Amino acid sequence: MLFAKFFDAISSLTPVPPSQANLLAELDPDKIYVENVRSILGVSTEHAKRICETATRQGIFRRRVDVLCPDGTVAASAESEVHLPPTVRCWQETHGNYEPAEAETHLLQKDLYYILDGE
Repeated sequence: MLFAKFFDAISSLTPVPPSQANLLAELDPDKIYVENVRSILGVSTEHAKRICETATRQGIFRRRVDVLCPDGTVAASAESEVHLPPTVRCWQETHGNYEPAEAETHLLQKDLYYILDGE
């Protein structure tokens, strides 16, 4: 049902050929990235972002952001960057040993993604 709403929202902005609709249906509903939408639909990054933001405004998606440790692991997630903690704990390798280390969130990479809203 929600994917049908998602397809309707996307179709109002960009025609979706049946083959692309199948690829969209294969996306992980818990981590939908703008780049995946862009690639599947063959549109610009800005257009894909507008599609995702439209789906968010229509209540189909929820926007989320991850903060990543230097090794690429997710240290924290939130609805927006302002809701992320000021520091996170990452694991740091020192001479073959891994030790926890505090890192300032604003210095770390962030990944924006969307979740298919099941509510």
